[in-house]
Order: sequence, then structure tokens, then C-alpha cells
Amino acid sequence: MAVVSIEYNDGNKKDLGYRSVDISYNGSKTKKSFNSGDFVKDWYDCTKLVVTKIHGKEYISNSSSVDHFIMDGAKFDSAYLKEVKGKAELVYDDNADGQGIEFFVVEGTKPTWEELQKLCGHNPRVKKEKSKKQLSNKLN
Repeated sequence: MAVVSIEYNDGNKKDLGYRSVDISYNGSKTKKSFNSGDFVKDWYDCTKLVVTKIHGKEYISNSSSVDHFIMDGAKFDSAYLKEVKGKAELVYDDNADGQGIEFFVVEGTKPTWEELQKLCGHNPRVKKEKSKKQLSNKLN
């Protein structure tokens, strides 16, 4: 089982002290830490690893630290990557059904999928067709 966690100052609502998004997988034999200092980018990069290397090979779970980070006051909103009319799109909905791939964005912002990719340092034009096919396969 793969487990995603967030390292931060748990319980300190004045200073969450975000450090990293971590994942352990391959029977906890492999661990990877995403620690750029930018939670949005680190979550994106961890999710990219999950989608491209882990999905379908083992069960993926978020540790309670993921929920606690948000509940402790982190200033981020959920955005779900879904296929809408044949196109990859980030969906923002307070009543989201949890379907799709969850990403996080800075609270109060609503970037498009392409804008989020650019914010995270990835060029959405590279291998666009392969990414579209991978997304479609993962969402079905």
C-alpha cells in the first residue's frame, strides 16, 4: 500500500510550518519526499508520481495528516481533475463528489488545468496526447 502524508507543525494553527509531501510505497521499501517549500507544487509532483508509477500496482491512501493539514487552517482549496466533454479540466465545487484526481490550489484562486501545470513548472504542451490518454485511462 502507498501512503501519502504531509509534514508540518501539527496543531500549531498560527504557523503550520509546512515542510513536505511524502509518500511511501512498494511495501514501504520506497520513500520519496517532495519538499520544494511550495505545497501546491509538491502535491502536484507527488500526484504525478502516483498516477504515472504507482496507480494500478498498489492501493493508495492519504494519512490523516493530509486532512489535518487542511483542517488546521492551511490556505488551500481542492480542485478535481476530471474529463469534461473530452477535455482535462479542473473542477471546483463545494459539493464535489470526490471523483477525479485531487489537486490543491491557493485558497480563493481557480486556475485552469493548464495554468496549474505551468504554476508547478510543467509544460502542458509536452506529450499532450499521451497525457490526455493517461488521464482518460485513470478516470475510467
